[in-house]
Amino acid sequence: MLNKDYERELREKIKDLGRKLGFEVAEEWTPEPLRKEDRREVYIPRIDVVWYKRADPRFVKFLKAINGKMKERMSVNDGEEWLGILPKYRDVDKEVVIGFELELSDRPTKYILGDIANLSRMCDYGFIVIKDVENLVKRSIKASRAFSILHGASNVFVISPEELEEVIKKIVLR
Repeated sequence: MLNKDYERELREKIKDLGRKLGFEVAEEWTPEPLRKEDRREVYIPRIDVVWYKRADPRFVKFLKAINGKMKERMSVNDGEEWLGILPKYRDVDKEVVIGFELELSDRPTKYILGDIANLSRMCDYGFIVIKDVENLVKRSIKASRAFSILHGASNVFVISPEELEEVIKKIVLR
């Protein structure tokens, strides 16, 4: 099977499982606040597949109101950059975000570290589904552990496509 066909099939399995587990699903997801930004000015990551649950709109309104009060207290003008409690790289209207990055070709560890950074900071849990070429799964697990030591818990799991499919079959059959 061609790599792109296999990736498309794997994406569909991940999306289907997310729906069966009660999540909404999106592909090529970017946090809402970043969608208005200019790619020439700001780094705008995209996650291959996400599962999410929407937050109660009243809670989102509450968060934004509190953030606004903090902004007022700090005397920040509307035109100024405000890196308060609600950063651009999070979607506050989503209560839970679970991200998947599919890496089905050989990838240098530094690219995997980018996936780990994006998933760990934008998602509650992240999964890197990576083809086990030249011990890539083990290298990626070590990279995730190193990231956790350097930057705090990453909450990123690394698994091969075969292992993921095995887990999906077990979950779906129950």
